[in-house]
Amino acid sequence: MTDSLATLWTQQQHDAAPLDAEALARADARFRRRIRIRDSVEYLAGLLGAGIFANIAVHAADWEIRIACAAIILGTVVVMRNLWRRRPKAPDAALGAASHAFHRANLVAQRDLLLSVWRWYLAPIVPGMVLFLLAAARASAEHMPLAVALAASGVAGTLVGAMFWGIHWLNRAAARRLDVAIAALDRDAQ
Repeated sequence: MTDSLATLWTQQQHDAAPLDAEALARADARFRRRIRIRDSVEYLAGLLGAGIFANIAVHAADWEIRIACAAIILGTVVVMRNLWRRRPKAPDAALGAASHAFHRANLVAQRDLLLSVWRWYLAPIVPGMVLFLLAAARASAEHMPLAVALAASGVAGTLVGAMFWGIHWLNRAAARRLDVAIAALDRDAQ
């Protein structure tokens, strides 16, 4: 029985085939394509959000709401710049196809990006959202009881907080999937 376990163990060591250059190039191209699609959706959402808040700012009579909208638009621009700067690098044409280390580095960079989403993606929007909620509560208090205006602002703030937490949770889940992919790539390299 010991001999059969030893034989089985040694056969398992030879079963693992390293990732060949073509499979690595396909995996890297597929990964970068998914990131490009994700980023395109983010850019469109940022453009739409900026447009909505620009429209609110133009039509708002309250100067505090206009300032809050400008802060949200500025935060959106910062997020879009951050997203552009953190996109995965393409392999250098002079060096040829993507290497194992290059692909792994792109996966690790994207995982780290997803884990730090609060710092570079959500935080730039927070000041403008807080200003907007406070300005909307103050402006609403001129037309309704203060308690109702504060309650409405609190509900809106809770919804925004829940949305931010959802974004954080989804990015953490995506980072865990990238961890699995990185571990599989490391196993294939051995």
